[in-house]
Amino acid sequence: MLAQKLKPGDTIGVIAPDKALKSKDKESFENATKYFESLGLKIKYGKYLFSENDYCAGTPLQRATDLNDMFSDKEVKAIFTVKGGDMANGILPYIDYNNIKNNPKIFLGMSDITVLLCAINKMTGLITFHCQEYTWFGKKEVTDYDKNEIIDKLFHSNKTILPYDERQFYNFENKVIKGKIYGTNVRCLLKLLGTPYMPDLEDSILFLEGFHSDIIGWNSMLEQYKQSGLLNKAVVFGYNYELQFVGNNQDDIVDELRKININIPTVKTNDFGHIHGNSIIPIGVNATIDAKQKSITVDDYLT
Repeated sequence: MLAQKLKPGDTIGVIAPDKALKSKDKESFENATKYFESLGLKIKYGKYLFSENDYCAGTPLQRATDLNDMFSDKEVKAIFTVKGGDMANGILPYIDYNNIKNNPKIFLGMSDITVLLCAINKMTGLITFHCQEYTWFGKKEVTDYDKNEIIDKLFHSNKTILPYDERQFYNFENKVIKGKIYGTNVRCLLKLLGTPYMPDLEDSILFLEGFHSDIIGWNSMLEQYKQSGLLNKAVVFGYNYELQFVGNNQDDIVDELRKININIPTVKTNDFGHIHGNSIIPIGVNATIDAKQKSITVDDYLT
């Protein structure tokens, strides 16, 4: 199920289904609004964005209500989330999945929002989107790559996942790999394991990135993926903040990540991840990885 592309004059909704915004986030929040307005978009805010006292932006039911209301709102064409966190899975039982089926629209986020991206796709078939959080577009760290991705993907639905810089391919043997994209946060996707919200990863290409984990934590989680039968067609490792921030190069990182004997085709890229430029990646869409061309392309994901 596909949502419609954005166009100037459209309205986007902004919600916090996980961590709340604080007063310290106000400047980047307001700057982000100015950026999206400069694209000709109108902005509508959820009721529960800010909370000075609580970790989350309201109870699970309140946060889910904001999400449900945005999907119900006929004016809203896309829904941006403001932060990740660690509590997005709390709203899963309160989401109105039939409402989403009846009102398909662009839904975006990253980090712990991975839980929602994959669960919504599983429960409704809607293609969702890994994307920078809303406030990132109002921060000094935002890159031209990030801004170009909004135009390239959400307005023009370009089918190529553009490289941030050089990609490295391992174990492809000149094969072209096809499968459905799922991810992207390595830890958060595992929260769905054993629940009815976990997508079927049998023919998947996993896009995985992380923030806090060291190499031991990474390999522990990858062992869980492997033992659970979740490593299938290929795996694409994105920008891994703690591992790369300390200066490790890509070959060293992939060598470490492959120590659990991952024998499937593997890509190392910096196209997506925390505190870094991010491509907009459609979740649940069919993708093709061509190692010879060093390309990653996807099927239609917006109408």
